[in-house]
Amino acid sequence: MKYITDLWLGKVTLGKTYWYLILFQILYSYLTIYYMLEGSLAFYIFADITGVVISFFILPCVWRSANNFKGEKIWPFLSKITVVLNVGWQLYSAFFKFYFKSI
Repeated sequence: MKYITDLWLGKVTLGKTYWYLILFQILYSYLTIYYMLEGSLAFYIFADITGVVISFFILPCVWRSANNFKGEKIWPFLSKITVVLNVGWQLYSAFFKFYFKSI
């Protein structure tokens, strides 16, 4: 439990936290591809809800860890850009692509 608290507060190194984000993205992509092959609506809903919950946890962890990073300034900058792009992509895939299709 202490490790999760440290992760949330940004006390875990930026490298580890960022790789958690990358591993989450790979797993989420795998689940999305599996849904496309399987076609189960229940599985899709499960994968989507799980993805949102994990995103609400891991993205602030990466941002806080970038704030606490003491090395070269490029790595926190790139990490924060990744977080912003990730949020933008999630907003697009959850809302905007359906909104623009209906226009």
